Order: sequence, then C-alpha cells, then structure tokens
Amino acid sequence: MQLFFGGIGWHTGVIGIVASKITDIYYKPSILLCFEEENNVGKGSGRSIQGFDLHDALMKCKDVLAGFGGHSMAVGLSVKKENFEKFKEQFLEITKEAKVTDLVPILNIDDTINLDDINKEMVKSLSYLEPFGAGNQMPIFAFKNLKIDAIRSLTEGKHLKLVLKSNKNNYVDAIGFNLGYLSNNYKIGDRIDIAGNLEINNFNGADSIQINIKDIMKSI
Repeated sequence: MQLFFGGIGWHTGVIGIVASKITDIYYKPSILLCFEEENNVGKGSGRSIQGFDLHDALMKCKDVLAGFGGHSMAVGLSVKKENFEKFKEQFLEITKEAKVTDLVPILNIDDTINLDDINKEMVKSLSYLEPFGAGNQMPIFAFKNLKIDAIRSLTEGKHLKLVLKSNKNNYVDAIGFNLGYLSNNYKIGDRIDIAGNLEINNFNGADSIQINIKDIMKSI
C-alpha cells in the first residue's frame, strides 16, 4: 500500500505536516497534492521511509511534473491537473517495482540505559544536540525490565499512557502516540522493555521526565 491523494481546497500550508503524519502512521511513502478550482497546477508534498528514495522516484516521473525539489525523504512538487492520473500511475508503479510493501521500520537504538541513572538535568542536556531532523535524529534509548504500574488509553483509544517502575522503585511516565491499540496487550504488573525518546513534560508548571515510546515488548 502506497498513499497517494489529490484534493481540491486543501490548505497548502499544512499539507507537508499531514503527509508526515500519514507516513509515520502507515510507514509508507505518501504524496498529497492540492488543487484549486481556478488553477490548473496542483502543489503538494511528499514524505518517504528508509529504503525508498522519493526524490529519485520523482526524477523518473519528471516528464509529467511541472516541477519538484527536495531530497530522498521529503519533496515538494507541482503537477498539472491533466497529468495527475498519469503521474499517479507512474509513481505507484515505481513503488511496486521497489517492493515498498516489503519495507519495515528500522529502529536504531543509540544506547541502553538504566531508568535509575537518569535525571532532569541529563534529559535537558539532550537539547544541546538540536536541531533534530532527517540527518540528526533524536536519540533513542532502550529501557529494560520495567514494571507497569498503570496503563490506559487516551483520546478514544488512540494513544497509550503508562506509568513505569524500576527495580529501585523509581517511576517514569511514558506516552505512546498512536499506540493505543496495544493497551489490551499489557496489564499492570507486566515487565516490559521499551525504546523511545527522553523528554521533559511540563504540566501545570511542573517538569517531569517522560519517555516517548517508539516500540514496546514484554521482557524476556
């Protein structure tokens, strides 16, 4: 499944953000194009995944594009209305030949750390590594053998919220965006390993450490 959409009246200012969200959720390359009734040329954005060079794919479609630019993971493009279906057909054929459906997410762990060894100052110091982006991803840490002290889903089951406890009874909040479907797979008392970003959550004027979960599994 590759994700390719065109619509009338979409706001060009947010179309790149939407493409990013779609790619994050489905882990497939996505292209969104916005057309206006009075304009023959649609403008859009595309986002990709590791293993599929989006810019190279557009190079192969350049005969039906009005213009494009970007890099392997993110592009901007424009296409005439009369060429939309032809472009869509060519692009989907390229993704089929590249076997995009066989690509799976790769999570690169920067380090395995003990929950008892982290503090707010350490987490705040990660900001020195900014700005984060395609060539400088936020560090991902693995935490092993944590005990679930509380678990629930948020936003009508969309997100996962955990309170985790170490062997030394230190606690940390963890949030898994778009992982709410996993809430029935785990229960209080389970031991789990998680991978995610460390961040500072500010709530009601108080700072606390939070793990932004990227992956989760039961401890072996």
